[in-house]
Amino acid sequence: MRLTLLLGTLLLSSGCIVAGSRPSRPPPRPGPPPRPVAMNYDEAVRRGFDQCRSRGYRCELQEAHLTGNNVWKVKLRAYAQGAKGHLHLDYDAYTRNLLKVNEKVKGKGKGGGRDDDWDDDDDHGHGRGKKKGHAHRDD
Repeated sequence: MRLTLLLGTLLLSSGCIVAGSRPSRPPPRPGPPPRPVAMNYDEAVRRGFDQCRSRGYRCELQEAHLTGNNVWKVKLRAYAQGAKGHLHLDYDAYTRNLLKVNEKVKGKGKGGGRDDDWDDDDDHGHGRGKKKGHAHRDD
């Protein structure tokens, strides 16, 4: 009888322990999202070339630098058939948005057929007289 009583007590006590377990802790809160990574030099230059080519130009890099207010300034020389000039682009370093475009490409390809010869002759061989001291007529 004692043995039955002892076994019954042990079985009942183990059931109470299982039923009396404490509630689980809530999961830890997630930390703040990581700060976006800023564009590096290579990415800024690549985006500049992509923008230049999408406008139909051959491009040469003049310079690219990051300003203190997280703006990449990419400056390119731009060439098209009979035209040349520059394309200056500003990109936000973190969002990668194009902020500003300064496009100045002039010549036959874009700007309306201006003749960029060294002597500024028109179709009749006469100078236009743009420069100081330039003869009114070429002899």
